[in-house]
Amino acid sequence: MTVIEIIDAFTFYGLDVILLAAATAVAVQLCKVTFLKRLNKKIVTFLPFTLGTLFYAAYAAGKNLSLAYLVTEYVSVLEHGVAVGAAATLLYVLYEQFVREKKQGLSAAEGVIATLIEGYVPAKSAERVAKLIAEAIEKDLTGGGAERVAKLIAENANADVSERDVELLAKLVIEAVAHLNGARA
Repeated sequence: MTVIEIIDAFTFYGLDVILLAAATAVAVQLCKVTFLKRLNKKIVTFLPFTLGTLFYAAYAAGKNLSLAYLVTEYVSVLEHGVAVGAAATLLYVLYEQFVREKKQGLSAAEGVIATLIEGYVPAKSAERVAKLIAEAIEKDLTGGGAERVAKLIAENANADVSERDVELLAKLVIEAVAHLNGARA
């Protein structure tokens, strides 16, 4: 798509689509960090398009002061709703790439560990726990790193994480860090 085609698309759909896309992007992020944390990422992919369509339908019904408009012009409502979702996805990608600050201060091993334990420990403590785990692995001279890692994960894990999950996650963390250190050596 050329720049002219992109500008033409936004001219065709209008400023209302962009404003609804911004609202949709914010709503999707709020949903992701609150009640959709554990939902499959493949399902969350469709959330901007679903919410965008719902937001545009509400907007169109309010603008035309008629719910009958949604039935008679359902193709236009769906088209604009999907455009809202696409624009919301674009806004999110632009935000992630150019605005949001990346987590600083994590080593490569800590970054890998933080990614692996994501969803198993509360998000607010994942970075701290990753640093503790990396430190425990680094200081381990006895070969009992998996037990030490499992203990750290168990102490900080969400309530719904089973012992078996903790044990498997600890082994995965140890293997991932070992491969990472082996690749650097």
